[in-house]
Amino acid sequence: MALVFAFSKVSAQSPELFDSSKQWILTTTNIKKNELRFVEYNVSKLSLNTMIWNFRKGGKIEYDYQSREGIDACAGVNFLDLDVDECSWTYNPANMKLTMTLKGGYASIDDFVLKREYTVSVLDDGDGYGYKLTKTREYFFNDLTRGGK
Repeated sequence: MALVFAFSKVSAQSPELFDSSKQWILTTTNIKKNELRFVEYNVSKLSLNTMIWNFRKGGKIEYDYQSREGIDACAGVNFLDLDVDECSWTYNPANMKLTMTLKGGYASIDDFVLKREYTVSVLDDGDGYGYKLTKTREYFFNDLTRGGK
């Protein structure tokens, strides 16, 4: 019965991941990896500078950083910074493929531009309900830190 429930969450016309009223914690430490994991937002899952995503209507991405109460910020935290005006997403429910274009970097918005296609699947790995995005195709990648090398 649980399998049917999980399957329906991802095979629906639009997975909950794309519900603009919901927030998702990005648990993957490097956006350039082939797999991205998002868990449903819950205050108990916050640590230092936890990245919270929201997939907005019209293909926009919003994000924010939050820290659990009582955690003090420290110098040298490597955080992802996205140029949200240059980022977008589209979802094809027929093949459950998400295409994202992301421009950003770590502590700089000038490190990379990537456009990738991901297969969307339900994630339930004991850390809570969420989604796993598995890269199936990379349309282009620009590492802007290389300066044309």
